[in-house]
Amino acid sequence: MECLQVLSQNEVNDLYEMFKHLVNTLDKYSIDYCVTDGKLLGAVRHGGFIPWDDDIDIAIESKDVPLMMHLKYIFECVDKYKLVRVGKYMKLKKDNIWIDIFLLDDGVFPQKHFKQLSFTSEEYKPFKEIKFGEIIVKVPHLYEEYLDRIFKDWREIAYVYNHKTDIKTKLPMCDKLRQPLLPQ
Repeated sequence: MECLQVLSQNEVNDLYEMFKHLVNTLDKYSIDYCVTDGKLLGAVRHGGFIPWDDDIDIAIESKDVPLMMHLKYIFECVDKYKLVRVGKYMKLKKDNIWIDIFLLDDGVFPQKHFKQLSFTSEEYKPFKEIKFGEIIVKVPHLYEEYLDRIFKDWREIAYVYNHKTDIKTKLPMCDKLRQPLLPQ
């Protein structure tokens, strides 16, 4: 499985630390969020980081952007993370690692190419909490139904993809592939 890993262990450790800080900050300032895309799949199927993944994906409501931008200075001054606005989403970055912060309007992605990833009103809220490594994260209310709709065969197939290699591979899911990549 090491051959699938694209982040170094130090990058994994740093990404978990950044994610933990982001989750704690969002909770402290009452900004609703949920993990989405590959991070939702990692939380549900792996209990943590998918070994071949290279970023973290969360979503917040667009109405919370002004507060997030206010928190930008906390991230930058205290933690040396850079919060940037990139079109219709945001990124929290440090060196070569990042967290994508997608913006939603009542669970709907504003980007045309993400429309199929939008949540139905039943799937979206109220959020539930599950473990992602040692971090408790918020997930959509009907997260398995959402995953069934978005990643139809997510229980049987691992679609190996990351931004660094940009190579897509399809592998049958096995216990070894289900093991999360965790900080050490």
